[in-house]
Amino acid sequence: MKRLNGIFMMLSILLVSNPTFAQKNSRFKRFKEMKLNFIIENTELNNAEIESFKIIFEESENKYHDEVWVLKRKLRKELTEAYDTISSESASNYINDYYQFEQLGMTIKHKRNQKLLKSIRAKVVLRILQQEKEFDEMMFKRIRNRSKEKQKEKEKE
Repeated sequence: MKRLNGIFMMLSILLVSNPTFAQKNSRFKRFKEMKLNFIIENTELNNAEIESFKIIFEESENKYHDEVWVLKRKLRKELTEAYDTISSESASNYINDYYQFEQLGMTIKHKRNQKLLKSIRAKVVLRILQQEKEFDEMMFKRIRNRSKEKQKEKEKE
C-alpha cells in the first residue's frame, strides 16, 4: 500500500507540475535552478567543483527531462485516458515501456554520477546525492501540503 501511495504521489507531482508546454519549460527551468542552488548551498564544493557540477548537472537534468520524464508523463496520460478500456496486451506493453523509461533514467543518473566522480571528491559526490534526495523529499512535502490545502478549501465550499 505504501508503494502504491508513493507511486500515486509521484504521478500527482508530475501531473500537477506542468499543464501546458510553455509552463512546462519555465517550470522545469525554475525547478532545476532551485534544485541546483539547494545542492550547492548545502554541499561544500570548491570553485572548480562547483563549475564541474553545474555543467554535469545541467546536462544530465536536461537529458533526463527530455528522454525520460516527458515521455513517461505522456505514457501515463495515455494510460489514464484509456484505463477503463485498456486491453491486456496494451497493459502489458505499458508496463514494459514504463520499465524501459525507468531503466533509461537509472542509466542517465549512473553516467552522471560517474562523471561527477571524475571531477569531484567521492565524499562530496555522496553529499550531492544526499542533498538531491533531501531536495526531492522537501518538494514532495510541499506538493502534499498544497494538495491538502486544496482539499480543505473544497470541503469548505
